Amino acid sequence: MQASALIVGVRYDSFEQWWEPFTLGVGPAGAYVASLTPERRGALREHCRQLLPAGPVDVSATAWAVTCRT
Repeated sequence: MQASALIVGVRYDSFEQWWEPFTLGVGPAGAYVASLTPERRGALREHCRQLLPAGPVDVSATAWAVTCRT
């Protein structure tokens, strides 16, 4: 058995570039954002803006993979 990590990353040049995909309603995060009232969506956007740098914004994700031969 061999375990490995699959790591992907993406860089967004600005907060706006990072935020825009969430407004399309795609995937669980996008569906959540789309379900919010305009006021709550704005509050979420501003909260995220406070937490993230102005740019660039680097995002990475890790998935663990295991291969096994019997």
